[in-house]
Amino acid sequence: MFLANAASHLQSSVLQAASVRALAGADHFVKVRQIIKDLVSKLEEDAAAEADHKSFCDKAIASAVSSRDDANAEIETLTATKSQLEAEDQKLMTEIAELAKDIASLNKALKEATELRASERKENEATVDKAEEGKSGVELALKILTEFYDSAALVQYTPPKAGRDGKTVGDMAPETFEGDYHGGQEKSKGIIGLLEVILSDFDRTIETVTNEEKAAVEEFDTFKTATETDIADKEDSKKIKEDRVTEIKDELIQTADSLKEQNALLGTAKKELEELESQCIKGEETYAERVAKRQKEIEALKEAHRILEEWKGF
Repeated sequence: MFLANAASHLQSSVLQAASVRALAGADHFVKVRQIIKDLVSKLEEDAAAEADHKSFCDKAIASAVSSRDDANAEIETLTATKSQLEAEDQKLMTEIAELAKDIASLNKALKEATELRASERKENEATVDKAEEGKSGVELALKILTEFYDSAALVQYTPPKAGRDGKTVGDMAPETFEGDYHGGQEKSKGIIGLLEVILSDFDRTIETVTNEEKAAVEEFDTFKTATETDIADKEDSKKIKEDRVTEIKDELIQTADSLKEQNALLGTAKKELEELESQCIKGEETYAERVAKRQKEIEALKEAHRILEEWKGF
């Protein structure tokens, strides 16, 4: 009756079975005491086993939760890294395109400047050549005229058919000048002066064009050096950025592989948690409720055993 009442109060199938077995036994007190002892031992063994299972569940759940959280954190980190790499890749591609455009513009400008410089040099050389040629001609003319006008009086000679005094009929005409004939000296000054001015013009042209050519060469060389340096710097920068783009592509592949791996780990951890929840958490009673109920069952059995022990004393 005690076991049946306890079974009803605790809604315990274990105590209910014990009360039925006690009623069915021929020697109630002996067998019932043994039954009670066996049930107490079984309940204590179940309690120990469930405690071990609880410990296993706690550890397994903690491990699965840790794996899930670690995978989630790693996925967040990898996703952020992926976004950063993609943003950097886009920025680099834009910069590479701009550098390529700048390099093309610089090469074009250098080519045009080189062609223009070659044309200017050719034109300047032609101008100097013509001036040199003209100068040589003027110098020759000046030499001839100077030698002519600076020479001594024209050589006097005795013409044929002259008289004993060496004079012909034409010599009898009135003299129009005195002294030896040296040419038109006054006119010569104007001609020589004009040629000297022309010669000076040629010299000035040669000097001016030569100086302009020298300045143009220096200016072009400065521009060429600066442009080639700029092109080299931009090509180096472009190469560095292109190498980084290649690295980013490799890193994106590695990141994608890592994301795939972490998502797989996350899926495994979630599945494990679902299984552990079904195995360790879900149920009509919590672990604490089962422990409390089992303890009351054990106490009820021990109380029944005490009653029987005291009964045996009567």
